[in-house]
Amino acid sequence: MNKLRLMIIGVLLAAGMSCSSENEDDIQPDPSGDRCEDVSSTLSGDVQSIMTSNCATSGCHVSGTGRVDFTDKQNIIQYASTINSYVQSGFMPPSGSGQSLTAGEKDDIFCWVSAGAQDN
Repeated sequence: MNKLRLMIIGVLLAAGMSCSSENEDDIQPDPSGDRCEDVSSTLSGDVQSIMTSNCATSGCHVSGTGRVDFTDKQNIIQYASTINSYVQSGFMPPSGSGQSLTAGEKDDIFCWVSAGAQDN
């Protein structure tokens, strides 16, 4: 009988400790966090020029290469999430390309995508 009582008390304590008054929004940080607080990136003012200078270059993301053509802004919008993932991970631009992005350029892409990757 004592074992049963201890088990019930243990289960109740475990259940009580796993619950809290905080909601999930308080626990999980905003993925853009402070990173986008002072950044208001736009496609036409920031991202498109980054793509033109670093991605839509000869032999890379231009027409005729078999890759997505980033001279077309609709393709940039359509692939915004993938672009962001590749840029943030350092996968793109590739190390042997001679291209690189600054932290500010990565932030511009990240914040533009986080804000909805609008045609702006």
